[in-house]
Amino acid sequence: MKTYTLREAAKKIGVTARDLKQWEKQFAEWITIPRTSQGARIYTEELINQFRHIRTLLASGRRPHEIAEELKQENEPSAPPEAAVMEGEIIDVPRLLRHGAPYIAEQLAARMKDDIVDALKQETVAVVRQAMDEVKGKLNDIGEQTTAAAETVHRSLHDYKEAWQQKTEQLHEHLETVVAFCREEKTRQEEERKQLEQRILEREKAFRELVLSFRQTAAGAGAARSRTNKWWKFW
Repeated sequence: MKTYTLREAAKKIGVTARDLKQWEKQFAEWITIPRTSQGARIYTEELINQFRHIRTLLASGRRPHEIAEELKQENEPSAPPEAAVMEGEIIDVPRLLRHGAPYIAEQLAARMKDDIVDALKQETVAVVRQAMDEVKGKLNDIGEQTTAAAETVHRSLHDYKEAWQQKTEQLHEHLETVVAFCREEKTRQEEERKQLEQRILEREKAFRELVLSFRQTAAGAGAARSRTNKWWKFW
């Protein structure tokens, strides 16, 4: 026989573990939950069906004390059924006359009560099931809408990521172009500086040579004038 833990039973019934514990306390007189040697609860299929029946009764608006009364009646040994007047049966007129009108009214009221209660139960269960189906449909719609929205967001993020990567690559290429231009410009300026320095050195050299030539020329002219002056003095 298959058994279930508290959480497994609550999941199969469609309630929380806290609800099962509360129902166990409320209906402890008529429902007994076996336990393991460690104290863990054990639920059988019969117990799960009983709790499902309790959940259905609560959903139909029945109060706990009414459900307890019903469980009490189910656990009590059933009395032998009284003969009811059914279609096709021979009606015992003397018996009905002996009991009188109160007995007939009581039997009719009891039979009508059972029929009405059964009809209300069926209608309530049908309404609850319909409501649950509608809720499930709404939840499914919400889930589909949420999934669609998540896919849209995912696509948007993917498109944004691709666009950002493309812009980043373009910016990287532009930066590489700028860096290459700066390097070329630096190299060109360095060459121009070297050429300018070379020209300055060449001009300084030429100027020094020119000054030296002027000095030599001036020195030669001074020596000639000195010789000329000495000749005149001698003459």
